[in-house]
Amino acid sequence: MILAIETATPYGSVALVDRGAVLGETILPPGRQASETILSAVSGLFSPGGPSPRGVECLAVSAGPGSFTGLRVGMAAAKGFCFGWGVPVVRVPTLAALASRFPGVGRTVCPVLDARKKEVYAAFFRWEGGVLSRWTPDLALPPDALPGRAPEGEIVFCGDGVGPFGAMLRERLGGRAGLVEGPEGLPRAGAVGILGETAFREGAAEDPGTAIPRYLRLSEAETSRAGGGPGSR
Repeated sequence: MILAIETATPYGSVALVDRGAVLGETILPPGRQASETILSAVSGLFSPGGPSPRGVECLAVSAGPGSFTGLRVGMAAAKGFCFGWGVPVVRVPTLAALASRFPGVGRTVCPVLDARKKEVYAAFFRWEGGVLSRWTPDLALPPDALPGRAPEGEIVFCGDGVGPFGAMLRERLGGRAGLVEGPEGLPRAGAVGILGETAFREGAAEDPGTAIPRYLRLSEAETSRAGGGPGSR
């Protein structure tokens, strides 16, 4: 059994997954992804006569790209459970987990997360033979540069970037752009757990002591330090 944590966006969740099935999933209160909120939500996944923490073999955590604060909170919570239960962790790429929620024969999926600072995090994936294949690496780029990267054919866009940038995508790509808006298009811990379980069975588990989120760019504080702070050139 896998415990999964997804906090890459302000709309986090936790889930239990076993043999490719989501046993339970809890959505965290929007914008309240503090450690204590995650602890309470995880506790609620276990009940007398139901799944037990003793059955958890590994933690799967959404590892980015995404919100710097959210990713750090999720990773810290995952490590806490790993150390407490003596189990390893699997880092699951956030965009791949989100794309996996929208299967379809020959379908191209592009998760788009609002990265702030006039950028989005995005990647293109393709479903072939029931398998999700990556077409591009994870990207951090201005949203209006995304249509120029799009492959031919119809594309399903999902993620919290669809709200602010969906109209632009539809204007640039016309009917080729299918938009999944609202809660249905957001990352979910269940998808993280399903990918994490597969990775765990394939030997991808890591020592939680050395696992870190996968960032695509420096945080604002790191950028300030690298540039010498305000007033630097």
